[in-house]
Amino acid sequence: MSKLQFDANGNPALFMGKGKIIAFQNPEESPNTVANTKIDYLSVGSYKYIPWTNTDDYPEIAAALIAKTPVLQTVLNTKTRINLGQGIFPCRVLEYKSTGEEIVEVINDPVIIKSMQSEMIRRYLVMTSTNLQYLGNAFVQFIPSKDGSKILRLNPVSSKHCRLGAPNEKTGGIDNVLVSGGFATQEQSTSNTVSYPLLDETDPFGHLLDMRIKGTLKKGSVYLQLKNDFSLNDFYAMPDWQASKAWIDITNKVPVMINAGIDNAFNMLYLIRIPVSFWENKYPRNKFEGKEKERKDLIEADINNLDEKFTKAENAKKTLITTFGYNEGTPDADKWDVETKEIKYSQENFVTSTAADTQIAIAQGINPDLLGLMMGNSKGGSMQRELLLIQYALAWSDRQKLANPIEMMLRFNLGDAFSDLELRFRNTFLTTLDSGNGTQTTLS
Repeated sequence: MSKLQFDANGNPALFMGKGKIIAFQNPEESPNTVANTKIDYLSVGSYKYIPWTNTDDYPEIAAALIAKTPVLQTVLNTKTRINLGQGIFPCRVLEYKSTGEEIVEVINDPVIIKSMQSEMIRRYLVMTSTNLQYLGNAFVQFIPSKDGSKILRLNPVSSKHCRLGAPNEKTGGIDNVLVSGGFATQEQSTSNTVSYPLLDETDPFGHLLDMRIKGTLKKGSVYLQLKNDFSLNDFYAMPDWQASKAWIDITNKVPVMINAGIDNAFNMLYLIRIPVSFWENKYPRNKFEGKEKERKDLIEADINNLDEKFTKAENAKKTLITTFGYNEGTPDADKWDVETKEIKYSQENFVTSTAADTQIAIAQGINPDLLGLMMGNSKGGSMQRELLLIQYALAWSDRQKLANPIEMMLRFNLGDAFSDLELRFRNTFLTTLDSGNGTQTTLS
């Protein structure tokens, strides 16, 4: 049974046949990288913008690839959940010990606490972190009050709906971001596209204060772009998982191979010799004069029926009953000779997805053992707790990136009294059961 797989664009990607595999190579698109590279800008009405790729469809291609790769989706979701911890709390850093440990004081202001536990903040954290992990870029909308004196809400906007405006010809900076639901379907138009001011990448809070002073903030929302810190691209950052693209292709081919193998590789290989006289005696040519095609079709139907009995999964290793004796004079002349050559399937030689899944997890910064992917001696409870602790420690950079817009909003709204406000993420640590507690909670 042959298998033909298609990619997201409808092009052939993999053909799995009996005894052969054909892989079709398609050109890869990569996000626009450096500022001094010539860019073919695209336009919507009077707006010019930087396409995500030459065909401007990287977000859709990435989303489709993630959706069909279970281990990649699990790794990304796990990384997001680790980064989020168990929520955030506002605090002040009172002092640092000689060891570098922080002494923090939780700010128990009821207004701030209520805001931090609101659905608005939870939605912001989850969606922004997801966009960063999935696509390497997140866009946050700051919605101001009518007079521009406060930020009322943070609204995370799906990255696939956002495009950076063309750089300012005088400063070289990017001043605007275009937002349209049509970007995801290549159907953007002036009627469904809106241009918003984009906050300065190096000092977004200073830019926000300057807009309030100048009175431009009351004109409407502004946007902030958050990017994966570990990508060197200037415009659209690459997600970490892109480094494992070749392994993602492999892990997606494995189930196709196994599925085809159920009908092909897992059965015995038989060498069947059928004498020519068998077909002549069963379908004599003199009875099919002028009907040669009919005779060939009958023979082909017999062979296809034989192939079906030997290659279907439900008929694997089924007993073969041969038919012979059409030649009444010498019955054995039509006898079939059936020889079992070997078992085609071998566990040692058959590819599994373990190696590919491991590489995908490593590319995303998740220890494979934490997901049970590796087969080392690390399945004990102590090792799992240590691995989770390490992931919490490594989440610092991502957590700071998520916290910055919320801190900006609080400082902008509350003024100097909370200029030293910082956010910390709450972690739940697993402990040994014989210590008397199943879990412990700390701030980080």
